[in-house]
Amino acid sequence: QDRGRLHFLDMKFLLALLAPAAAFVAPQQGTMRLGALALAPGETVPMDGEFFVIDDGPTPLAAKDVFAGKTVVVFGIPGALTPTCTEKQLPGFVAKAADFKAKGVDTVACLAVNDPFVMREMAKAQDPDGAVVMLGDGAATFVTATGLSVDTGGFGGVRCQRCSFLVKDGVVEVANLEGGTGFTDVSSAETILGQIAV
Repeated sequence: QDRGRLHFLDMKFLLALLAPAAAFVAPQQGTMRLGALALAPGETVPMDGEFFVIDDGPTPLAAKDVFAGKTVVVFGIPGALTPTCTEKQLPGFVAKAADFKAKGVDTVACLAVNDPFVMREMAKAQDPDGAVVMLGDGAATFVTATGLSVDTGGFGGVRCQRCSFLVKDGVVEVANLEGGTGFTDVSSAETILGQIAV
């Protein structure tokens, strides 16, 4: 009887640990959905959960504080400080930050499966004025829940597919997905800027 009670308590403890991540669990968790866009126009982004940013130190930033009541352009990169992400994709969004604002965008954000310190170093190199908010999704919970994950295996594990989105008050209006880690005009700043109606 005691052993059964201990087992029950162990299960309760395990469920309690898993509970905070429940909102970011994808409907088809455990499946690889490379190229299958789960986060599509008309869908709502997960509002429960958090990213990490640097504000004096590592600081949690609730997803609802990023998306609720705001117009957000978010672009996903496979890895901060990698050449294509840092030298090609990110600079376009930094350069066009004022143009996005002129079209009513409240926030331009970069999403990556990296810790906030790495994200900060990339920002120091390419965005010293902080035009782009760096969202660290270190455990890949958000990208997994939204179908944006790509497993690079031993090279880098689970990462974010290269993409860009326009999100208004948590609802996706425009979605551009490269279908992997490569970079073309599909996920460029110029493309999504042109897709935003004034």
